[in-house]
Amino acid sequence: MKKKADLVNQNSEKTLGSLDFFQIVDQFFRSEPIKQFIGEFDAILDQSFPHQPITADTYETDENCIITLKIPPVKKDQIRLELYEQYLTIHITNKEEIQEYNENHATFRSFSSLDRVSKTILLPYPVKEHEIKTTFQDGTLLVTIPKKVRTIEIESHDD
Repeated sequence: MKKKADLVNQNSEKTLGSLDFFQIVDQFFRSEPIKQFIGEFDAILDQSFPHQPITADTYETDENCIITLKIPPVKKDQIRLELYEQYLTIHITNKEEIQEYNENHATFRSFSSLDRVSKTILLPYPVKEHEIKTTFQDGTLLVTIPKKVRTIEIESHDD
């Protein structure tokens, strides 16, 4: 039969052994070659997924609900908005085509890419297309929707 002191000593040895393992792992990931590898791996992932996200901020004024969309640097004709009941979707499409012909080396190179990104926003209430106002400037799309909230007066009957 083991004594309580023996069990405590075994548990403290396991804790120290576990701590040593975590220290070793921590030192491994903090070593310069591994930090450099992780940095290069992150850069490769960033290049593989070059899409910049569309961020949306909403706020209300007395008359309007305003949505500010920060979008990747694109031209106005690359942006498309779709309205379906209470959902507003912004689509951004970027299409590039490059063709090069080198007469000296008799080579032809063609490159094309198509990038798409979209975001759907739930509006606070259903709106009609003609009610929405938009402005686009410097990578920011401002969407203005008139408020539809009506204040209802409550009558009181004093007895």
